[in-house]
Amino acid sequence: MQPLRIGIAGLRGQVATALTPPLAMDFSSALGTYLDGGTVVVARDTRISSGMLHNAAISALLSCGCDVVDAGICSSPELHFMVPHLKADAGLLIGAGHHPKGWNALIPITSDGAAFTKVELQELLDIYHARRFDTRPWNQIGTERPAPSKGWMAYLDHLCAQLDTRAIAAANLSVVADFCNGSGGAIGEKFAERIGVEMIAINSKPSGILPHDPEPRPRSAIQVHSVLKPLKADIGFVFNSDLSRTSVVSSSGETLSEEYTVALVADQMLSKGWKLVTNWCTTRTLDAVAERHGAEIHRTKVGEAYIVDRMLELGAELAGDGSGSVAFGGHLPGYDSLMVMGVLLEAMAKKGATSAELAARLPRHCIVKKKIRTSSSHAYTLLHALRGHFPDAEVNDADGLRFDWPEGWVHLRASTTEPIIRMIVEWETREQAEEKALQVRGLLERMVV
Repeated sequence: MQPLRIGIAGLRGQVATALTPPLAMDFSSALGTYLDGGTVVVARDTRISSGMLHNAAISALLSCGCDVVDAGICSSPELHFMVPHLKADAGLLIGAGHHPKGWNALIPITSDGAAFTKVELQELLDIYHARRFDTRPWNQIGTERPAPSKGWMAYLDHLCAQLDTRAIAAANLSVVADFCNGSGGAIGEKFAERIGVEMIAINSKPSGILPHDPEPRPRSAIQVHSVLKPLKADIGFVFNSDLSRTSVVSSSGETLSEEYTVALVADQMLSKGWKLVTNWCTTRTLDAVAERHGAEIHRTKVGEAYIVDRMLELGAELAGDGSGSVAFGGHLPGYDSLMVMGVLLEAMAKKGATSAELAARLPRHCIVKKKIRTSSSHAYTLLHALRGHFPDAEVNDADGLRFDWPEGWVHLRASTTEPIIRMIVEWETREQAEEKALQVRGLLERMVV
């Protein structure tokens, strides 16, 4: 049985075996109680279970006296924009983004459009665990109404205002985009039309059937890679199911690691003295790009809430991590992959450069990512025991464990969304990275025995 995951990323788990409609109602009732009524914008992705959880969440919010604005199928960046745009008190996104089929999640959004901070979420979870919900009598329940029929237009207006859309349109660029049959297909095609780009959209039907692993990684980019060159497209994008993450396929056919998405964007946007926020396990390529532009890097824990909260605290211009996620200061307090697309297309248009040429500017390192199955409680014990095994390394425990050597680094962290230890190794060559990963995995497995 898959455990239910409750943390900074909200409530998530495998549907039926962990995440059930009653639990979704409890979590939504806790949100309604936390808000003491108010207006909540509820959105969902296209997953088969999302409609069921969507109905459960709305019922619970209404019972707590909340007025609900039903946004229906809606991408993550649209919801981050819509909540403050409609002056709502909170938002609730039902969708599992990068998680595999069978999973789903409920993710609360603040009135500012950002993810709940750790303190805010702890208050919410205290109510959830205590099950002290403020349900209202029949004549005080909330009301439900649909979101404005063309609310997406306001989001696109805001998005396009950040870009030189005339330069993009004049470049006559063509794009292959894989939307993973998620919530981003419709808004993605409207965006392409707005900026004058020819888009070849694949897996753009909101069917809820994931055509491949929804994490935007090189292994998920096979379909984009297979059609990009025959169609002579200028660039390819692989999105997760809610437009919060993306990876890039360049015009040379290279399927870039999702680690390079934020580095590609940073290389086009950063200026001297700008601030950039990332986590403790993002590629050293980003460090090199920041140094090239004279920008400051600030690091925080893994997770959108930590990264975006630090971006807002510092007034940073850019934030992102190695999952293919990027947030833009002054745009939205959340990840937006359509903005990623716009920034890279604008760079190509204004510089007269191909996507392969933009990618060639990035210093490269070899990253290996592994998952080590273990219970959450056991994970922390293992990490503590591993701490003294590499006396020649610089050790950082700000988020899990990071070991740094001149040639590379290893980061280990107990996942907040799955019962695993996430291991990331970056070294000068793939062989060296794989060898170090094998060494660390072997140490952990011997500790389990």
